[in-house]
Amino acid sequence: MNDETPKDFNPQLAQLSNFLTYRISRVHQKLNVQASKILHDSVGLTLNQWRLLAFIGGAEQVTASELVKYTSMDKGLVSRNAKSLIESGLVTSSEHEKDNRVHLLSLTPAGKGVFDTALPRMRRRQAKLQENLSSEDVATLRRILETLETAAEDTEI
Repeated sequence: MNDETPKDFNPQLAQLSNFLTYRISRVHQKLNVQASKILHDSVGLTLNQWRLLAFIGGAEQVTASELVKYTSMDKGLVSRNAKSLIESGLVTSSEHEKDNRVHLLSLTPAGKGVFDTALPRMRRRQAKLQENLSSEDVATLRRILETLETAAEDTEI
């Protein structure tokens, strides 16, 4: 993607490039493309599949509702991706012992293998992304992101 605004671009529309949300969206898109390539090339997963697999692997057992809550992914997106992980043999679904309407998702041995392969690669990526940032920069960025996330929940704007 070209980072320069074309010379013939409408200057009123060019103001969009100064919007904080626009810049965050651009960075978000580039990070997603990067992560998707790493995951596809290393373990054959999509980014959404990895996010679910990582949460399941970190928690050992989760419900689909918990995945929706913790990933901020749409319920339908979680359902479709969980189904594909189950069909590919990476995740298993079992009924909750107290509520048969709830299914617990956990990694299969094959899923654990994929998780164990992908996690170090994704951690290296995180380290690479942060290598030119000081620990203070990272702490500030985390604080700013938390503030923006809270502000984004305000529907009174």
